Amino acid sequence: TGMRKGEILGLKWSQIKDGLIYLDGKDTKTKESRQLPVNVDLAELFREIRAEEGLRSEFVFTYQSKCIKDVKTGFKGALRRARIDDFKFHDLRHTAASQMVIKGATLREVQEILGHSNITMTMRYAHLSEEKKREAVNRLSGLTGRHKKSQKAILAS
Repeated sequence: TGMRKGEILGLKWSQIKDGLIYLDGKDTKTKESRQLPVNVDLAELFREIRAEEGLRSEFVFTYQSKCIKDVKTGFKGALRRARIDDFKFHDLRHTAASQMVIKGATLREVQEILGHSNITMTMRYAHLSEEKKREAVNRLSGLTGRHKKSQKAILAS
């Protein structure tokens, strides 16, 4: 979803309705309300949590039926087990933004999903892969009307 850590940890079951997550402005950094669509994977995760935990808490993400306040220890452990260095929880927002752009989302769409007040901030988040940059440049091929060589032949020469 690209949600901020505080938005995730404070998420309540009552905020999830009709395939959307409703974030109230009082709970967002920009103080603006927004709605986020729930994709198939997240809907399945919510079903699993609900089946396992029931409704013992109003919060979605709990430990011993209480709201989780922080994930530092667990996140650090997961990074260690995955052998990932120099990665912060907030980097997940950057990853989400980049993946959305790589998969075809517009910067305006990503801006709204992340809740950025201006597009400049979104551009800092939406890093493109080298492959997507190559695809973008290759869209210019053939504009000159000159003899077309295959990209492989040109690169090989």
